[in-house]
Amino acid sequence: MRDAILNPDPEIEMTVPRVNRAAIEQADLAAVLMLSPTVGLGTVGIAIQLRDGRSNYSSNENRGVTLEGGVVYATLGLGTNLQAVTAQDNDPLVTEARAGSWPAEVTRTYHLSRRGTAFEQVTMTCGNQVGRNLVIDVASANRNVVEVIETCKTDAGDTVNNIHYLDAGTGRIWRTSQWTGPVQGNIQVDVIDQFDP
Repeated sequence: MRDAILNPDPEIEMTVPRVNRAAIEQADLAAVLMLSPTVGLGTVGIAIQLRDGRSNYSSNENRGVTLEGGVVYATLGLGTNLQAVTAQDNDPLVTEARAGSWPAEVTRTYHLSRRGTAFEQVTMTCGNQVGRNLVIDVASANRNVVEVIETCKTDAGDTVNNIHYLDAGTGRIWRTSQWTGPVQGNIQVDVIDQFDP
């Protein structure tokens, strides 16, 4: 199993962008740090749109991520584009449920770009395990979180891990590492400042 947090690829070098938290807070911007360790890309995205309950973040380098609650719904310019994720209605990442109140399993379908207009679909079933309570640093701010590790299996039998760090009080994501396709693998998203419309 490969993921960015538990089993990083030691062969890929990546520069993590510096984040000026004070400037982001002063400008009252919602922002995320996007890291694609598999391909060695990192960038900061600012919330540019809320549409159909999904927050779109974009960077100056024309890279982006769309979050539906805490699900990485789509990516742009971080490897191979993830077009969409179809999640079940009670997906705890979408509903931002607290750790411990998650259903035993959730199913998500990933729609991935291929050549031309074709899409590949990968369906995964993910079980979860609540991990440690800890404090993490997200762009120079300490966050009290609960770790949740998902072990996901595709219809073809492949397995991956997703790791989420949920706010201990609300269930919102502060950091997540989620599988986004077979080429770009897991993308890590750190929420620098939450988007509250």
